[in-house]
Amino acid sequence: MGLLFNTNEEISEKVYKGFKDKENYLVAFKHNDFKTGLGKLLVSNLWYTFDSSRTFILYFSSKGIYEEEISNSVNRDFLLMPWNEIESFTMDQKKSKAIINLIHIGKKVAYEIPFDGKIFKDNKNSLEKLISKNWNKIDE
Repeated sequence: MGLLFNTNEEISEKVYKGFKDKENYLVAFKHNDFKTGLGKLLVSNLWYTFDSSRTFILYFSSKGIYEEEISNSVNRDFLLMPWNEIESFTMDQKKSKAIINLIHIGKKVAYEIPFDGKIFKDNKNSLEKLISKNWNKIDE
């Protein structure tokens, strides 16, 4: 799977194959804050372009957030970020996208969740469902 060749059906099947579920996921871009993005742009225009266009599937379960990069053709497994290792989790929703910020084992990670576009068209409804289910976290 590569970004230019992905379809919603392929992404949904990938999630189903891994989790036997087709609902609790979002398709996201890696998001850099202004300072990080500017630094990468100054270092290398190519690095900035490649890094900011990385695309991920984020699957939310009671165990945590599973992430898989789909922006290149390397076939990888989902990586788990357990809820107990996530120190901070916030979301800033705007009209055409949402930004999820989290700190996983001391490292700041951010994802941009677009609501428009071929592979992002289901994100808005999926995001609303995940919010209503508290991201599938188990209340402690």
